[in-house]
Amino acid sequence: MVRSLFLVCSLGLVCVLLGCTPSPPKPVQISGSVDLDGKAMADGKIYFVGEGAGESLDVKGGKFEGMVTPGKKRVEIRAFKMGKETKMGDQVIPASPENYIPAMYNTESKITAEVGADGIKPAKFEAKSQ
Repeated sequence: MVRSLFLVCSLGLVCVLLGCTPSPPKPVQISGSVDLDGKAMADGKIYFVGEGAGESLDVKGGKFEGMVTPGKKRVEIRAFKMGKETKMGDQVIPASPENYIPAMYNTESKITAEVGADGIKPAKFEAKSQ
């Protein structure tokens, strides 16, 4: 009897705790622009890093738009060009894309933005390739 009562109470507690976990925030639509060296960045990616997994949007013609979860974000900007192929003895290792934006705009970025129901603030970001 005591054992059955303990199991029922334990199961009830688990159900209450699972039911009380907040649902994750729903993504909101954002849009903005990215300049590289004073001009619209032709092609690249912008990343929004907050709690949980980061989110990325494509940048085309200096513009980005898409869905991102609300909250304070660290912003990372990346653009890629093909690197050089490498020779190791008789082998040639094919070229692969390389990020040419300095680390201060991506892995070491101090750029922040706030994503809310009304979009992103700020909505314009600038980077320099050197």
